Order: sequence, then C-alpha cells, then structure tokens
Amino acid sequence: MIHQLSKLLSLRFIKFCTVGASGVLVNLSLLAVLADGFGIHVNLASALAIEASINSNFIINELWTFRDRRRKTGGVFGRLVKFHLVSAVGAIVQWSAFILCNMIWVGLLRDAACNTPDMGDGGILWRYVIGPVRDPPEVGALKYVSQLLGIGIATFWNYFVNFYWTWARPREVE
Repeated sequence: MIHQLSKLLSLRFIKFCTVGASGVLVNLSLLAVLADGFGIHVNLASALAIEASINSNFIINELWTFRDRRRKTGGVFGRLVKFHLVSAVGAIVQWSAFILCNMIWVGLLRDAACNTPDMGDGGILWRYVIGPVRDPPEVGALKYVSQLLGIGIATFWNYFVNFYWTWARPREVE
C-alpha cells in the first residue's frame, strides 16, 4: 500500500497534475464561453468542456508525461481509446460531482444567491436527479467551484487507472 501511495508523490504524478491544470484552463474557459457567452444549457456546456479537456490532456500526456512508455504500451489509437474509457468514468464522476455541488449550493444558499427552479412533487428521483439535470438551478459563479471540485475528485481516478492500464509497463516474463 505504501508503495502504491508513493506513486502519488512522484515526478510523473506532478507532470500528470500539470497537464491536468492545463486541462482545467481548457475546461473552465470553454464552460464560460459556452454557458455564459453562447447561453448553452449549463449541463451540456459542462459536458462539452469536459470532453475538450480530455482530448487536450491525452495529447500532452502522450507526448510528455508518459513519453517513456509509449513504445511499450501498443499503438497511439489503443492508448487514446483506453484514455477515453478511463476519462469517461472520470467525466461521469466529475459531472455528477458538478451537479451534486450545485444542489448543495442551493441547499446552503436557498434564499440568497441561487435561483432554484420549482422541482414539483415528482418524488425523490425527480427532485434530486432528473430535475437538476434537466432544469439545473442557477448558482452563478459557484458553478466554477462545482466544476473545480469535480475535477479534483476525478484526478485521482484518472491518474491511477491511466498509470496502471493505459500506459502500463508490460509484465516482465520470469
């Protein structure tokens, strides 16, 4: 377990986080442009921003973070597919955290800064799952905090699965 955790503080993890930071810039910039600039539904804008950051992160990780493992892990297309699969789970985690955080802001700031749509009496599933996805509350600038928290949570999943699967070292034959 200690050996596994030491990977967290490695130079490669720092590179991965640096790449991730560039992805955060892509993500938040695109979220702002799409949601605030073009008025696209905030949940769709978040999903598109996530996908754009996934693609930019793959390219930089391929060329820099895991450069030494490229030849040992198959072709670039295979790694791209694996990276997208890992990132898809990470994106679901991030997007779910985004929506959950926005709902938390509504609970904390119900009468202050949030414009909460009427979720009706459709039951728990409608009130806490379908409603916030279909008709999200307006939480203003807190949507960026929600996006950042989601990114932070997904970072750990993405790093470890990419380290051990996408750019994994081949097993040594004994």
